[in-house]
Amino acid sequence: MSTSRRNAVGESDPIKRTCSCEPNAGGTVISFYKYVKLDRAAEVADEIVAFGAKQPPGALTGKIRVAREGINASLAASEPSTMKAFTDFIESLDALALKGEGAVDYKPEPGCAHLFPNLSVRFVDELCPFGERELGVKESENIDSLTPERWHEALASRKEGESYVLDVRNFYESRVGSFTGADLAPVRRFSQLKEWFIARQDVLKEKMAKKDLYIYCTGGVRCEKVATYVATKLPEELRPRTIHKLEGGIVSYAKKIDKSESLFKGSNYVFDARGTVQVGPEDELPKTAWCDGCGHASSRLGKCSGRLCHYVLIACDACETEGVFCCGACREQTERSQGEEKFKRRPCDCDCFESRERRCKPFSLE
Repeated sequence: MSTSRRNAVGESDPIKRTCSCEPNAGGTVISFYKYVKLDRAAEVADEIVAFGAKQPPGALTGKIRVAREGINASLAASEPSTMKAFTDFIESLDALALKGEGAVDYKPEPGCAHLFPNLSVRFVDELCPFGERELGVKESENIDSLTPERWHEALASRKEGESYVLDVRNFYESRVGSFTGADLAPVRRFSQLKEWFIARQDVLKEKMAKKDLYIYCTGGVRCEKVATYVATKLPEELRPRTIHKLEGGIVSYAKKIDKSESLFKGSNYVFDARGTVQVGPEDELPKTAWCDGCGHASSRLGKCSGRLCHYVLIACDACETEGVFCCGACREQTERSQGEEKFKRRPCDCDCFESRERRCKPFSLE
């Protein structure tokens, strides 16, 4: 049986954690995915759970999701031998077809087991919830997977009016870092992207239809699904001329392209205790990286102070101390609920595309 959810109902993961481990002390964090049809996906998840149970407590941590469409994972270990044992094990599972040169890209980076609170393994409907369980990932002559080097060259030479760059990550990820000229999808969850495509058909017709589309995400897993959806599910009049996705995502781009030449400005949001990892020049922030409290430039991520809100926003050190609310409606219902043991949060002003679109633009007092 897969492990249970990581958090209790009403709780969410912290943005960042700290530990006493020395950087580059030999530990490793890896992230990888593979779309592959799994007829016995639940059994594969259970086999991974059994492997984790045999490891010393806390030796191997992370998040693994197994679905009928494949596997998506982020793992951390303080000892190289522990991570090696895991990769050997995962490659021994014939159903995943991870054996052989080039079969999987683990994207290793320095880290330690404390990057995650535990090892969470779950059998799910989709690797990243998108609302298209049967879509799968299909090969298409209209979809081109670009290496980081080719992506870098393509973005540097693309023609503005004939191409469209789309960041398909959540808005709070893209606010602290994005590729120059990219349109940031105003979504809070990946599953909202399809809704945004449908709701903004007039915008897509102007920006994307019959043009060269360049899409990217953190590690590549979301781009695979979006590329297939755009190529096969969107109305013909909205589909781009060509689709190019960044192979290995921002993580791979950061490894291959020097910061001084990077077309990515700011930091990459990662789903572990590091919070964010610098990709572009250290002294450059994207214009979307502004504090939700005071509006000043900042890339310090935090969460809304509203009761049960969990809305991820940017809060500089000074504003974080005082508390930052995503909107006035969230502040008001939080203040009204003081002293109440039971509280049911109502949707606030930020639960809409318009609010997130505003946050994905440079700061304005309007």
